[in-house]
Amino acid sequence: MDKKEIIKKIREYKENQKKEKKRGFKQSADISVNFENINIESPDSKLNLNILLPKGRGMDVKIGVFAEGDMRLNAKKLSKYVLDKKEIGDHAKNKRKMRKFANSCYAFIAQVDFMPLVGKSWGIVLGPRGKMPQPVPGNADLNPVFTRLKNTIRIKSKKNPTVNVPVGTEDMGAEDLADNILAVMDGIDGVIAEENLKSVYFKVTMGPSIKLL
Repeated sequence: MDKKEIIKKIREYKENQKKEKKRGFKQSADISVNFENINIESPDSKLNLNILLPKGRGMDVKIGVFAEGDMRLNAKKLSKYVLDKKEIGDHAKNKRKMRKFANSCYAFIAQVDFMPLVGKSWGIVLGPRGKMPQPVPGNADLNPVFTRLKNTIRIKSKKNPTVNVPVGTEDMGAEDLADNILAVMDGIDGVIAEENLKSVYFKVTMGPSIKLL
């Protein structure tokens, strides 16, 4: 995909969006990537990627933490979704409460020695959601860890030969959105051949779509 062409099309799109009714929330910017002549459920073609968006996500997401001691104290400065060992066990006894907590967060980290406990008691909920926590040493600086996770998006294909991927927000510049789109496409190209790429569309949440490819 040509970056200059992507920028041109997104700029035109954003100009047209100025004529639309102003929404009361910040709209997400997304692309839909469509494939053809491929079995997306085949192990060789199945997508399960984590892509770091070079220009950021454009909005905040919640990060859950399983930790105690200093790591727990530091995590509480960055997130309200922090559980210690007792709270992990208490939630595990109430599947509804555990599912609600899991759905509230986009991603999770866990103190390294908490991983066996979390895997055993929470794996049944976090595993299917693709949210098993990233292990982090108790003395690690959590700021860069949170920043990276908040700007990393997941791409996971299902049965249909299409994936919808967030690449930013409506208030981001066309150049930044183009950089994020190209990062996503590079990740996908590492799994699925270009010849199996049918089309790529761009849109904001409540807006129409335009074809990029």
